[in-house]
Amino acid sequence: MLAEWSGVGTLYRSLSLMSSQSSDREWSPLDVKRRAMRVLLIECSPLLMRLPQSTRSWQDQLPAISLRHRYWAQSPQTRVDWSKTRTKGWPPTSFAIRRRHRSTDQLTLAVLAWTLERLEMAFDASQGLVEPSAPGARQLYDDVADILTRTLPILGLLDEGRDGDRPSRDDIHAVRAAGWPWNVIADIAEVFLALERGGAEALARRLIKPGGLPEAVFQLSVLGTILNACEALGGAVTSLRPIGYMTDGPVYRISFADERPWELWCEAARSWEHYGVPDGYRMMASSLQQHDGGAFLTRNIRPDVLLARMGDGCCVFECKYPGDTLDPGYVAHGLYQSNYYAQQLSPAFESVRGLVVGPDELVQSYSSGVVGGQSLGILGPRHIADVIANIVGKDIVKLAARVL
Repeated sequence: MLAEWSGVGTLYRSLSLMSSQSSDREWSPLDVKRRAMRVLLIECSPLLMRLPQSTRSWQDQLPAISLRHRYWAQSPQTRVDWSKTRTKGWPPTSFAIRRRHRSTDQLTLAVLAWTLERLEMAFDASQGLVEPSAPGARQLYDDVADILTRTLPILGLLDEGRDGDRPSRDDIHAVRAAGWPWNVIADIAEVFLALERGGAEALARRLIKPGGLPEAVFQLSVLGTILNACEALGGAVTSLRPIGYMTDGPVYRISFADERPWELWCEAARSWEHYGVPDGYRMMASSLQQHDGGAFLTRNIRPDVLLARMGDGCCVFECKYPGDTLDPGYVAHGLYQSNYYAQQLSPAFESVRGLVVGPDELVQSYSSGVVGGQSLGILGPRHIADVIANIVGKDIVKLAARVL
């Protein structure tokens, strides 16, 4: 589903990097980390593009490194320079110790080094997931890899900060106050600082549940569940065009033996014209105007998912996922929309259903009824297979018996 989605949002494009014709997938913890780091780098790409564009430009921005002190001690202490210690033989009889006083400029370098090391680790972790020639992978390489290739060599010029000390939020605030490009480094450092403090849960919440996207993911999941149900009933699925709200027609054709095919829509704004019914909403709303007297640009309303066979049957699926509130009332309000959509489509079909799909956690059972002559219902994703079997006129019980 994600490979064919053409909507906005880099999350969908990055998720499609791992799309596969096979449904079998065994992910190791390392695979999950690589996957998350790839998405994280793409998410950070707007920040990375604001960094200096060459190593020379970076050198012009670096403050001078100063106040470094080295001495030899008879016993090991913190910050031993093991490379220098080894130059006097092994096992050592004395130890080279590094000491430094951290000035404001050196704090800036420390945060820079820490941030670049995290970017380097994220980039290395992401490389083993897909080859550069994989579909969609060019986005990562075009937007991120070139920038990191220019930036990471700066690590070789920095001794400050290479000891792994994690900066505090006060450190990051101080760096941000230094202006460009340090404010950009501070923004990137805050991303990695939050992830290190929050662990895997913070990473998942940041990358898997970004603002505004859960409902769209739920809608695509409903669409995929309908496709799975049709295939289980013997339907042959053909992709007709990319999935997205700007598409001009159905996105899938579903064919059963000796029957006219069904059409499956996602964001079905063009369905009114396709099935020869007027868009009453747009017609009536066109009488409105803006408060300043300007024209009110009325758009087509669009059912989330629509399964239809010309002149025969039609089912409207209105997807409601209250990801933030978990309010079942939000799901129930979908009845208004599904009812309106079904009423508008009724002249073009012998039978029309308006269904609201909510999360299984909130929908205890499939409930349906007739309101004003219109068939309506509320269901969860686990009920979709049975509903599809009824809509397309197949006996799912006989099918299961045949398979067994």
